[in-house]
Amino acid sequence: MKAPDLSFWSSLLGGPSEIVVPPCGDTECSAARRLWRRMRWRHGTIQLQESIFCAPSCFEAAAHRQLERLSLASVPALPVRHRVPLGLLMISRGQLTNQQLRSALEAQRESGRLRLGEWLEEMGFASEQQITSALAQQWACPVLASKTSCDPTCLRLLPYRLLERFRILPVQFIPSTRVFHLALSDGVDYSVLYAIEQMLDCRTQACLAARSLVNETLQTLEHEHRRGEFLFEGWRDAAEMARITCGYVLKLGAKMVRLAACSGFFWARLSSGPDVANLLFHRPAAAADHGLEPAAISLPSTG
Repeated sequence: MKAPDLSFWSSLLGGPSEIVVPPCGDTECSAARRLWRRMRWRHGTIQLQESIFCAPSCFEAAAHRQLERLSLASVPALPVRHRVPLGLLMISRGQLTNQQLRSALEAQRESGRLRLGEWLEEMGFASEQQITSALAQQWACPVLASKTSCDPTCLRLLPYRLLERFRILPVQFIPSTRVFHLALSDGVDYSVLYAIEQMLDCRTQACLAARSLVNETLQTLEHEHRRGEFLFEGWRDAAEMARITCGYVLKLGAKMVRLAACSGFFWARLSSGPDVANLLFHRPAAAADHGLEPAAISLPSTG
């Protein structure tokens, strides 16, 4: 088939006779379709992951496909089976007796809440420092010094909802090496670390921190006004998430979008120069059972 003559449409657009149509990551998007879309869409291209798309419709279709792939690949995280459980590890370190461990396990089983380390501390069998040190050995991570100060800038690199859900404390981001140091209090969720690496194009280094330090910092952040964070509870499918994401791309004028999945969340990071917005899609068990419609929760904006 003969290629369409674009010179007439080029003259209408006021461009040169040999028009250059921007490439599109959608393989079904032809040069003629790109030209037509450029006539209607004059805000430039949109980048998703490493591909560039010429118009919102192409971007939304690609986001739909990407979210479907993430949905299929996203499975519930299985408990990590450590070679030495925390209680036995602390017994081997001489920090706990067999009777104390049995008492804490029984209390945990009867209550159905809290982690073993929290029960050991609550019952006075171990200090927070001892529990943190044992957890660090269990996960083969260093311990964050209690007097370490966190860089205020990097505290805002990640959405608060993820920090809260996974008990993460951003400590320091080094731009020259793209290394992001993160402290965690309840162990390491590698799917979250991988998602952060994808979103920020960085390498993460994890350490363990005292739970009280993480809680104190997160409580401070909870009362801060954070701009550009949106939580969507009760999403239904990849198509709906793609439509919502595309809508925010148009609303915010975003030029680059990254998508990732991490332990029950789908995360879209939208950026346009220095401005960044984060969309988090999460479906609680109640929403899954009753088919609730999606609801957007926007965190307060910074002044």
